[in-house]
Amino acid sequence: MDPNFSFQLNLAGVQAAGGGKSLEEGYYKGTFADAYTAQSSTGSTRLVLKIGNFEGFGNAIRTTSITIPNQNTKAGLLNVWRAAMESAGYTDAQIGAGAVTIQRETFINRPAHIYYKPGDRDANIRDELKLLAPESWTSQKASFEASSTSAVGAAAVPVAGGRSTGAALGGPAPTVAAPVQTLGGPTNGVTPAGQTPASLRAALGMG
Repeated sequence: MDPNFSFQLNLAGVQAAGGGKSLEEGYYKGTFADAYTAQSSTGSTRLVLKIGNFEGFGNAIRTTSITIPNQNTKAGLLNVWRAAMESAGYTDAQIGAGAVTIQRETFINRPAHIYYKPGDRDANIRDELKLLAPESWTSQKASFEASSTSAVGAAAVPVAGGRSTGAALGGPAPTVAAPVQTLGGPTNGVTPAGQTPASLRAALGMG
């Protein structure tokens, strides 16, 4: 233990850890910040990709990985790789003509178009992160935002007095009482024309 330490630290332009907003479910543009290979628990080799520089989210980093293809690779995995390459901004002219060499520089500092859904550690649910081609990202983002807006708009709309309509809450519509007919009684001892004592008693329910 050495209490007599001294060193330099430059924090210019650095945001405090935990000071940024957490990424919620949605579609984001970021930048590939790191790339390296690692062995999975099943023994396969995977490319690990770290993505950051999400606008408005400070130093947030999210991680995904893709199995590196081999002779037994199924078509579905190649579809994932195609999406990853297009997510990084590569065109069909660059990646559609045949075999290409993938290395760290293939991804570092290139754009990343992703869909992200946070998991729940307490429920043992992992984060979901998908790399998307820019065209797919744009269309899916528009649909997602439209659905979110519709869900908010479906809420009951307040009316005067802070009450909501019965229909919006799923309950019966308010009952409107029928107007009560005013019965004219005798004035100054004179019975109105056409009205007899018997008809008056019947109208009043006196039998």
